[in-house]
Amino acid sequence: MTLIGRANEVARFQATLDRPGSKPWVIEVVGEPGIGKSHLLDEMRAHALRQGMLVLSSRSTERGRQVPFSTITKALADHVRAADLGKSQRAALAPLFPQLGPHSGTVERYRIHRAVRALLESLAKPAGLVLLLDDLHWVDDGTAELLAHLLRHPPAGPLLVVLAYRPAQASAQVTAAIDQAVRDGDAERMALEALTVDQFAEILGEGVPRARSEALHQVSGGNPFYLGLLTAPPNGTAGASLIDELAGLAPVVRLVAWSAAVAGDPFEPGLVAAIAALNTADTLEALDDLMARDLIRADDERRLRFRHPLVRQITYLDGDEIWTRLAHDRAAAELARRDAPVAVRAHHTALAARAGDLDAISTLIRAAESTMHETPATAAHWLRMALDLLPDGQPQLRHRLMTMTGHAMAVTGRLAESRDLLRTALAELPSDDVENRTTAATLCGMAERLLGEHVAARSMLRAEMSAGTHTIGAARLKLEVVLNGVMRGEFEQDINLLDEVLGFARRSADRVLEAAALTLLSWASYLAGDIAQSVESCDAAKALFDGLPDGEIGEWIELAVWLSHAEGALERSDDALRHVDRGIALATATGRTYVLPQLLVRRAILLRWLGRLDEAVHHALDGAALAQDHGSGPLYGFGLLVASRIRLVVGDSVGAAEAARLALDGLGNDPFCPSGTARKMLALATGQADGMDVAMEVLGGPELTKIDPYTQPIRYEELTRVDLAAGHVDRAREWAWRAQRATHPDLPIGVGLAHLAAAHAELGAGDNDLAKTCASAAIEAFERAAARFDAGRAYLASGRASAALGDSAEAVVELEKAAALLTAAGAPVLSAQATRELRQLGRRAAGSETLTAREREIAELVASGSSNRQIAEALVISERTVGTHLTRIYAKLGVSSRAALAAQHTRGE
Repeated sequence: MTLIGRANEVARFQATLDRPGSKPWVIEVVGEPGIGKSHLLDEMRAHALRQGMLVLSSRSTERGRQVPFSTITKALADHVRAADLGKSQRAALAPLFPQLGPHSGTVERYRIHRAVRALLESLAKPAGLVLLLDDLHWVDDGTAELLAHLLRHPPAGPLLVVLAYRPAQASAQVTAAIDQAVRDGDAERMALEALTVDQFAEILGEGVPRARSEALHQVSGGNPFYLGLLTAPPNGTAGASLIDELAGLAPVVRLVAWSAAVAGDPFEPGLVAAIAALNTADTLEALDDLMARDLIRADDERRLRFRHPLVRQITYLDGDEIWTRLAHDRAAAELARRDAPVAVRAHHTALAARAGDLDAISTLIRAAESTMHETPATAAHWLRMALDLLPDGQPQLRHRLMTMTGHAMAVTGRLAESRDLLRTALAELPSDDVENRTTAATLCGMAERLLGEHVAARSMLRAEMSAGTHTIGAARLKLEVVLNGVMRGEFEQDINLLDEVLGFARRSADRVLEAAALTLLSWASYLAGDIAQSVESCDAAKALFDGLPDGEIGEWIELAVWLSHAEGALERSDDALRHVDRGIALATATGRTYVLPQLLVRRAILLRWLGRLDEAVHHALDGAALAQDHGSGPLYGFGLLVASRIRLVVGDSVGAAEAARLALDGLGNDPFCPSGTARKMLALATGQADGMDVAMEVLGGPELTKIDPYTQPIRYEELTRVDLAAGHVDRAREWAWRAQRATHPDLPIGVGLAHLAAAHAELGAGDNDLAKTCASAAIEAFERAAARFDAGRAYLASGRASAALGDSAEAVVELEKAAALLTAAGAPVLSAQATRELRQLGRRAAGSETLTAREREIAELVASGSSNRQIAEALVISERTVGTHLTRIYAKLGVSSRAALAAQHTRGE
């Protein structure tokens, strides 16, 4: 397959191959170390060989720099034979190629240059020659002079030379000659840029979540070599080339490199000298050498840093373990002498300290306290180390450290570790230490809730709950009790706690606490069927939350999840999405990643109702993947089930079943996200014979007793679709009737879904007049709620009803609206249905009259039986791009599969 991200460069190379003997005859490939120069040359080799050309190559090495002409002789050695050369050529080339026999005396360089030029012209006949010279930043002086000569005096014939190197380390002689050749039109420059996030995603494969691709892209800077280092097995050989760079350093230079790696990034020469125990002059001389080798650089602010953080990491690991510990000790001492901030010293203290060192423990605790708000993951690391260093006989400090560490671990997503540590703290804390016990219990309850251990969490929280609400700690614990109950649907016995918390929050003017209590009151009221109270509480919570500065929210970022959930239930999708996005930004900025899975899945649900389906699926899968990293089975399963539902509603039953199967593997019997829901989704997606029996078991029978009242229309509409697909029209009509009974007039999406279910059921029953009426009512409701995707579904139903009633003109208008809305939402299967209906009326959907040139190419290749991968290789595009084009082609032609596309193409339609 074409090298990912370099299709343009490969195409330019191929274009040059197709013009043998013309300008440009030199291609310069430059870029950062690891950017993909060598891989691009490998791709060029393959193209040239397929074209029947002779391909010769060589790679310069640091060790070969001392041997004149070593780079060029390695490339040509196997193709130099005495019988093919004249006497003067043999004499000139004999010092370079031993097979030509002994040579006498010194040969002038200019004679060697001319002889090599003639040799290249000979090798280029008749099929053409491609000479690939890689890593020219290490080229020997003889080859550098030869290349400069060739660039000034180009060989004749079909010859193409490719020169690849790192510009920061290249020979000035070679680069000057290439610059002139570029100006003269003899050379073409290819500067390789960093890969994009999409290209990284393609390299990693579709199984890797988008968020993971983005994180790897950010850390690696879009460099594919560093991506390899980040994803390689722990004991792999991915860093071998970097180790080779270090191995070639003089001992004192290597020592300074190790010391710089210990000092940090960026680093200051004086600190490096102290760590290396060298004088300033020797240190600066070694740093100059490292800079010349491009291992370190000066950044825009003239600070010294390693070429890339991974280069620093490899250099750090290259040092001796005992030496490294002593080096950190010297670094900590030097920084203390300079009175550096405690957070700066803590890194070295943590790596140099020994068990029982109370001064080191104090430094680590103070550093953790200073960084907890912005970088809790770093604070957790220091606290864990302080806890490990703590000697026996320090119970109070131990309990404090356990609680602090558990807190830091919880908010960074290390849920199981946090729970275990906090459980241990609760077991050891004295019963009269109410404040610390309350804090530990609240944090432990949160961790257990996110892990799906609701029953254990409730029992523990109730045991620690005080009789009154007189402190912020007691208020937070009671909110955790209520939240636990709300999520389990068993909150009635806890609802009075919200009055306590609200009273305390208002007395103490704690706006964050008040917003949290009001949000949970809104959520609980919704579940209890009290929409008026839910709306009132939600409005008050929203006003408070919007008025809070980011800094005040602090530990309450999860409030964004609760508020957006309440707003989503009340069909206030725009507000809910705004609050989710604020939560994501805050969680990311403050390192509180524990809340990100919930926020991402909430965002997916909201985007589904706003008609942004592709985005919704990506967010659901990203949230599931992050929850899996945190060890939260329920959230992992919930994210997958959201993805499954979205795929099912757009007609992708295969994708829906796949997500449901994955969810089954990660779920237990937790009430928040039971495995039964996954079984139900799998049964519905695959059309299992007992699918409806499974659904009834999970949902609570025909009355859906296990589903909150105002979510019931969503499930009833789902059941209507499933039964219609199976041919059970009468039962589908019953579901639609039940959906209408479950609606609330203030929730237009629910109203729209009930009408849509009825429209589909009546279409199936043949009552087109009633179907038309119901579809029109659904359109009105969905447009009121700005639910564009569902409005597209309703227009499709209405168009089908109009066509059946003989009103072709109205049917065309409605079906065109349906096709446009469904295509925009990313629902190609449903969009294709609208297009087919239009074709039957003798019309095409807007924009479907013609395929683009690229779409026609892809359609023809599909019709010939080519796979997406084969199409990508043939057209020099990515497989993902092929898939995107196919989605558009399906929508334009009104088909929903490769087979249907091929059949239509065969008929010449």
